[in-house]
Amino acid sequence: MNGLPSIIDCFTLNPTIRYRPGSYMASAIGSLDILRRANTYRPKWYIIPDEEHATIAAYQTLEYQLRVTPRSYVWALIVNQFGLVAPFAQANSDDVWVQITDTCNGIPFFGDFARGRGFQTRQGTLTDQRNQMLPHLFTQPRLILEPGLLAVELANTAAIAIRPQVIIFTAEPCEVYKQ
Repeated sequence: MNGLPSIIDCFTLNPTIRYRPGSYMASAIGSLDILRRANTYRPKWYIIPDEEHATIAAYQTLEYQLRVTPRSYVWALIVNQFGLVAPFAQANSDDVWVQITDTCNGIPFFGDFARGRGFQTRQGTLTDQRNQMLPHLFTQPRLILEPGLLAVELANTAAIAIRPQVIIFTAEPCEVYKQ
């Protein structure tokens, strides 16, 4: 033991990252290196839907308009699904499908709706807290231009109502005030 403190990656809050060539996480973090070191950006999270117990009826799609600071970068995403009976118990996000579109250029983030399970952070067991709230990094951050609007669509493919949650991680520019 050398007495030095453990180094934790503060950008992803993941102490278990091993920087190996060919590793997705290492490559994704490497592509975000300039954004991580920029002192003119600060982190901001957006949670959709903003109502705590919002549900999506069976086979329905909800559309949200999210106002983001222009020149922000979207760098990660989390999709969760919670039970209706046990409101804070996570369920598999198999029934949530997500599409995000930048309204400035009309280009969607994904080629089609993306299944929520690909961005889920559900722990393996009730006592396993190691991977709780670790975001899924994009390989390249997405720049959001003027007017700073994102169209977020959440679709339910289940025969029952569901309670989804999407967390969008951004780095927004800091405003410099001069006197």
